[in-house]
This record gives sequence, structure tokens and C-alpha cells, in this order.
Amino acid sequence: MPQPLYKGAESPKPKANFHRGLWFERFFNYSDPTFNDVGDDDKKEAIKQVSGEAGSDPEIARFATRQINLINSLGGQFQIFSLDWHFVTGMGNEHPAENGFLWHPTLGTPYLQGSAVKGLLRSWLEQNLEPGTQRQELLYQWFGSEGKKPEEQQHENQAGDLIFHDAIPVGATRIGADIMTPHMGKWYEKGGEGSPANSPDTIPADWHNPIPVPFLVTTRASFLFAVSPRTGAMKDGIADVMGFLGCALEELGAGAKTSAGYGSMHREKEQEDAFANRLQGQQEQLQQQAFEASLSPAERAMYQVRQQLEADIRNGNKNAGGDCKRQLNQMVEQAESEQWSKTELEELRQLALDILNHHGPAPKKGKGKELMQKIRRLQEQAT
Repeated sequence: MPQPLYKGAESPKPKANFHRGLWFERFFNYSDPTFNDVGDDDKKEAIKQVSGEAGSDPEIARFATRQINLINSLGGQFQIFSLDWHFVTGMGNEHPAENGFLWHPTLGTPYLQGSAVKGLLRSWLEQNLEPGTQRQELLYQWFGSEGKKPEEQQHENQAGDLIFHDAIPVGATRIGADIMTPHMGKWYEKGGEGSPANSPDTIPADWHNPIPVPFLVTTRASFLFAVSPRTGAMKDGIADVMGFLGCALEELGAGAKTSAGYGSMHREKEQEDAFANRLQGQQEQLQQQAFEASLSPAERAMYQVRQQLEADIRNGNKNAGGDCKRQLNQMVEQAESEQWSKTELEELRQLALDILNHHGPAPKKGKGKELMQKIRRLQEQAT
């Protein structure tokens, strides 16, 4: 439970680009150390301060990329789902504003823990699969237990064959406030216990006044859901798991208050493809950088010019005084001053032939011939 801040640590409002979860959980301030007298205005202010855009797009993208790399290395699959309406989780977490919220510890955004994803999928399967041996075997394989009741168990509980990853956002999210108005708070709280059965304050009746209670919700977000196989037996079954999970998200919804319509989602196939293409592009870029880093300075210079020449050939660009010819002359001077090896000089000779044959002048005439003779002398002098 948070405690009031020292006066020297008080701040009237958070700074820009702050971690909203850290602020909501650690920087709630109120003069009563016991938080027994937190007023409605204080609750509203705490929620108002953290409402708005939550999370940084670049940081979330980097985190999601690492997550997908992990999933791919484990042989898992991922899908992206967007909210149909509001989403809330972590309402049962303690907080002076009465209702808590689940924040990702580093991203400062809402998320759904892997254990909650696991529970959601299991609940959907139990509701939709016919009771019997087949359902029990599937539940035991995927989740490690056949049921919650002792009479349903035929084996000792074990770790299931699936790994459920936390559902994280793939972009900045938006946080807002909703209001619930319970009419019979004392009845919900005590159910008539400790009071006369006919007490007008505790029995459910239509004369009670509604009490507005604000709470945080996610109003806009797209989440990355992923499942990986824990054992080799599940490597070919992940597609079925993801299909069932998609049905669960669309039909049941995730998080709290799903019976009121919260947490329903739909799949974003186009966003998945865009995300996968971006990830592939990043991986190719990293591989390209690693390849170039493995080359010697001479090899790297020739590789880059070779790339430029191939682009000129594809585009039909011919220019005797162009960039390729200029860089070729520079490399010849560099080879002379740095004493390139015979292998590097042979590669330079072949590159020079290709450039001169495409851009000109011809390698056996004029300045082209002079350049080729200079390279040949360097080859003869090389040890």
C-alpha cells in the first residue's frame, strides 16, 4: 500500500513522458497516513493524472521485437489483437483510489500476464469442449491438470506443454476513466452480516443512492499474444492453440468485467504482417551489418562500390564520370598507399573491368587502359 509523500517530495503534477504506472502506484499523496479518509476528488485526481497516452512507441517496438525473437527461437507463434471496447485488469490490486490497475513494470502500459492468458484459454476450452476423455487428455497435456476437482484428476499435476507469454502492447496505448455506480454497497460488502436482517442500510433495496466509483481502463490498445511449446510434442500443435485463443478473446474477452463487455478483441492480421515484415527487415539489416563488419577495409570498400554498380546496371544508368568511376579511382590510390594484398588487388582488377565495361571508357582504350595498367603494376609489386 502506498504511503503519503514527504513534503519535500511532493509534486503538483507529473512531468511529460513519465511512467504512468510508477506514478499511479507510488506517488499518490494524501495527508491521512492510513488512507481511511480519501475523498472522491482525490480518487478522481489520481486517475486524471495518469489518463492519456501511455508508453513510448520506440520503446514498445524494441520490447515487442525482443519478445518475437524469443518466441521464434522457441518455435512459438504470435497474433495481434485490438480492443473492441474498453479493457481493464488488476482492479483487485490495492490502491487508495479503491480500484487498482495492472501496469507493465518497464513499459508503463497496461498488459495481461501470461497466467491470465492461460486461464482465459482454459476457461474457453472447458466451456466449449464436450466432457470426456478427449477433453481431459487435452487439458492435461496443455495445462498440466485435468480439472479443478479431485474426482476429475487421474494423474498427478505437472507442468503443461505450453508456455504462455505476457500479452504486451505493440504501440502506445490510451488510458482513461470509467465510472461504476453500485447502489447497494453495504450489501455487496457485508451481505447483511453483523447487522439486523431488516436493516435498511444493508438489505438490497431500491431506496439506496448510487455511489459513483471511478476506475482506470484501457480505451485503445493492440496486444501481442503468443504461445510457445514447452516440449517437442507441442511443436506441431501451436496453430490449434492460437486458433482457440483467438476464439476465446473474441467470445469471452480478457481481463476484468468481461460480463459487462470489457476486454473483447478482434484479430489484426494486417498489423501482424506489417510487424513481421518490419522484424524481417531489421534482421536482414543486422545480418548485412555483421557481414560488412567481417570484411577488411579494402573488401568493404569494394563491396559497397559493387553494390552501386549492380544498382546502376539494374537501372540502366551509364555515366563515365559518375560515382562508380570516381570511387574506383579513389580505391586505386588507396590500394597504392596501403599496399593491398594480391587477392584484394585481383578483386579490384575484376571490379575495375566491370565498371569500365558498363560506364566506360573501355578498359583497352585511353584512360581506361591507363587505369588497368596501373592496377597491373600494383599486382606485380605486391608480395
